This record gives sequence, structure tokens and C-alpha cells, in this order.
Amino acid sequence: MTTQTKVERKYLLTDDEMVSFIIKGYHVFKSDLPDSFHKSIFDTFEALPQNPGDGINAAVPELAKIWDGPQMQGALTSILGPDYKISPHMHCHKNVPNTRAQPWHQDERGDRDHQHRERTHTRSVLAMYYPQEVTHDMGPTAIIPASHRRVASPDSMVTYGTVRGQFMSIVPAGSVVINHYDVWHAATSNTSDKVRYMMKWMFERTRDTDSPPWAHDHSQMDEMRQRLEGEHPTPLSRNEYSRDHELRVEMWNNMAGTTAAMPKIYSAHLGGPWPQPGGATTASRMRRQ
Repeated sequence: MTTQTKVERKYLLTDDEMVSFIIKGYHVFKSDLPDSFHKSIFDTFEALPQNPGDGINAAVPELAKIWDGPQMQGALTSILGPDYKISPHMHCHKNVPNTRAQPWHQDERGDRDHQHRERTHTRSVLAMYYPQEVTHDMGPTAIIPASHRRVASPDSMVTYGTVRGQFMSIVPAGSVVINHYDVWHAATSNTSDKVRYMMKWMFERTRDTDSPPWAHDHSQMDEMRQRLEGEHPTPLSRNEYSRDHELRVEMWNNMAGTTAAMPKIYSAHLGGPWPQPGGATTASRMRRQ
């Protein structure tokens, strides 16, 4: 099913939010629906005799207020364009007490292997909805920021443990995490005595756009370029910095279209004061600001 609803500008993501998504690979928001709604969703799933699998929307029609609500529409329109569609694949993940952690992984697609990833575009996202508060001991989903631009074999990914700077979905009830389909993620172990639910949908782009589908302000282009050039949410080796910046700019250009494209070669960050003895080089210093 393709979505073509006109979204109010207040629900669209800003340039800053889009740059954060490009850099980190995920966007988080809390639903403005009341806590009683999320409690009713939790109770409904608790009462289901079995997991409905891809049939979660049919089994619990009230979920439409999340996956087809204005906040989700605004975020998805911003990231995937106005004609995005919902995939038939959806699922309810029930993380019960004493479950073990998953290894780091990227979800696979039937038409590609692990080497074929969207490093310079966003064509698919996963939206994860948590109907209850998630605390650190309830098995929150872990995400490695910026990992959607890194290609690694599944065998090597499982050898990693805790990563400095990883994001944990320790969130209030009603929160949604939208992540680039290729981001590294994993469910952590549930050491509490509570059940943690997460409903997952997949959404897909249907076409490219000529102009930014988010709430774009062209006067902010220099600031956005500085962020794309300068922020490092996770440790990278020195030889990865420049390549990652280039991939970020390419992703912005592919998502924003020709009317808001940035030049791929950019050197303004190399200017400024000379480095001080014992400090970083000019380029490194500017990128860390």
C-alpha cells in the first residue's frame, strides 16, 4: 500500500533532524497519543494466543494510529519521499524475561546479500514501536550509530560486543525508532521480570524526489554541511573519516534532490586558526568541534 497523504509541515523533519538521521542512521520520536492508548496495545498483545507474524495490523487494527499517524507520516515522508509504501513484512517482537541477547546484525533482503547495501541513499527503513516504557534491563534494542554505511560480513559482525557510543532504546512508552534498513542492531538480554514488546514495520521508497520532502530551509545549508563534515557519533579509524563524510554528502544529495544538492568536494573546514603545538591538525580539530 502506497501512502500519498498530504502531511502538515509541522510533522515533517527539520534539516537538523535529517542530518542527524543521515549521520547516525536512526530517528526517535514519542507518540503524542495518551499513555492509555499504549497500555491498551500492550494488553491486547498480551491477550493474543500466538504471534500474528506479518498479520499484526489485521490482528490489532488500532496500530494504524501509530504506523499511519501524522507523526509517522511526517517522518517517513521526510526520509522516503511522499509516495512511500508499507511492506507486507511486519512483526511483533516479544522479549520475555531471561531471554539472551542477539548478536549484531543487519537485516537481509531476498534480492541482495550482505555486501549490497544502500550506503548513499535511503530506500527502506524499519520503524520500531514500543508500547511500554523500556528500561535498561528489559532488553532494549541496541543500534550502532553510522553503521548503515559500513559493510561487514555476518561472520565478523557477531564477534563484536558492546560498542562505545551505541544507542540503546531506553525510551518511554509510545516511542518509535525509525532506522535505516542497513543499520547494525541487536536485541539485548532481558534481565528484568517484565515483558518488552516491539512492533516492527518496514517502509520503502517508491521514487526519488527533485527537492527535499522535509521542512527544508535553504539558508541553513552551510550549517548542515558543517555537521555532515564534523560529527562523529562512533569511533572511526583515521582513514575512514574522509570517506564517511563523502558518503554522507552523497546520501544528502540523493535524498534532497537536485535543488538542494551539495558539492561533493568541500574544503571550507580546512580554514581557520593554525593548530597549536601538541594539538590536532586543523582538519581534525575542526571536525571535532
